[in-house]
Amino acid sequence: MTPFELTPTALDPHTYTNGRWLRRDKLERDTRYINFEFNQLRKRVIELCLGAVSIANCEKIEGGFNRVFIFTCDNGKRVVARLPTRVAGPPKLTTNSEVATIKYRELERPS
Repeated sequence: MTPFELTPTALDPHTYTNGRWLRRDKLERDTRYINFEFNQLRKRVIELCLGAVSIANCEKIEGGFNRVFIFTCDNGKRVVARLPTRVAGPPKLTTNSEVATIKYRELERPS
């Protein structure tokens, strides 16, 4: 294997596949479509995991507002990538809200 080798994946990273809606199904699924370079994300994951040369497994988890990918590299390290869908709201606001929630939780549970 060469560094950053990416094997083809059967996973559809762009399309919402977790369920269907009784009304406006196509519209709801289309609003959860995320256009991004999945292979670039995979390459970045390998770069972040020192000593890794490939991704051994990728799990896709979907919610109504986010798509999460859990990557396991060939060296056993794991990386989680979360991508918000358009229905989550403006990315800056949703990220700021999550950071504020994490900081609040840290205040509640001092280490």
